[in-house]
Amino acid sequence: MLLSRLSERGIKTMMQQLKKILVAVDLEAATESVAATAVLLARSFDSSLLLLHAVPEALPDTWSDEVDRESLLGRLEEIKRGVEEQGVSVHEVALLNGKASYRICQYAEQKSANLIVIGASQSGRTDVRLGVTAERVLRNSVKPVWLVAQPDGLAPTSILCPVDRSPAARRALENAIRLARQFDARLTVLTVSEAMPEVYAQMLRPDDRSPSHETRRLDSELSALVREFDVAGVEVHKRIREGSPHAEILSAVAELKCDLIVMGTEGTSNQPRTLVGSVTKKVTRAMPCSVFTVNSEDVLPARLSSALANIQERMREGESLLRSGNPVEALAEYEQCLLDEPTYAPAWEGMAAAYESLGDLNKADRCRGAAQTIRGTIW
Repeated sequence: MLLSRLSERGIKTMMQQLKKILVAVDLEAATESVAATAVLLARSFDSSLLLLHAVPEALPDTWSDEVDRESLLGRLEEIKRGVEEQGVSVHEVALLNGKASYRICQYAEQKSANLIVIGASQSGRTDVRLGVTAERVLRNSVKPVWLVAQPDGLAPTSILCPVDRSPAARRALENAIRLARQFDARLTVLTVSEAMPEVYAQMLRPDDRSPSHETRRLDSELSALVREFDVAGVEVHKRIREGSPHAEILSAVAELKCDLIVMGTEGTSNQPRTLVGSVTKKVTRAMPCSVFTVNSEDVLPARLSSALANIQERMREGESLLRSGNPVEALAEYEQCLLDEPTYAPAWEGMAAAYESLGDLNKADRCRGAAQTIRGTIW
């Protein structure tokens, strides 16, 4: 039966979104916060953990390979027991020699981890400025990275997502929306306008040079971007600021008391007002709070824009058919949406409404239950 196949496929897809989280620990002060954050994410997304400690290349003369490695493994096993006592599965514990950042990135790829969780600060430091290892992991990893500021481990309550017109920013926003929904957090979507050099500003018409004109234009662009995503059940606020992007981001974090920033980590130099790439580096070096960076691979993969456009068109057609009293034809449109993307909750809700219109309350309840499961897991 198509409904059963769609439901099974949707659940299977959800479970694969964040299957493995690599937790890189230095066994220093930040370890507790890193482990707590990983547990929070694993419990929220039904993930298992990979625990890793990289033994540095430069070791004390008193280092005993057999004895000291056994001691380090013992500490990792203690962390594992603490994690498992909280109901989270630890898939593997690893102790590897070599340059920490290289080993972390290599291990993440070898084990097909979907996310790297690592402490932001350097071993032995009490501030939260970005440490050398974390910065190198952020720079070299093809996996998304969650940089943990101390203290952490609590669910985020206020998320900031800076955006521009780059693909990386769009991926970041999709993940920010899903995290905000999962943790019932307030989401602020921020765009920053940098002042145009005077030589170019003089080329504009007087009306186009006015601050109000620029604000209206940016507000229109930002609203259009947010409308591309399903934000049902999420408290979303838009902010437009003018100035240096990284300075305005840090100012917004302080003003809004944000505890998580979600940013893209790759931008293109020909994109105006680029907020990713070099700006991400400046923000993460300051580490005002925990930062989740989305690279070329999403934790919760973004749909291809062409597929999403097709889904949205079919959704509009299904809604129109349902309003005009054609629930059977509407069902066909919603089912096609789910064949393209089985975790698209609005399509499940549309099917529920169509079945309800046909008087099949059992199927309506099943579809509504599937939608609720999806929204509670990854939406």
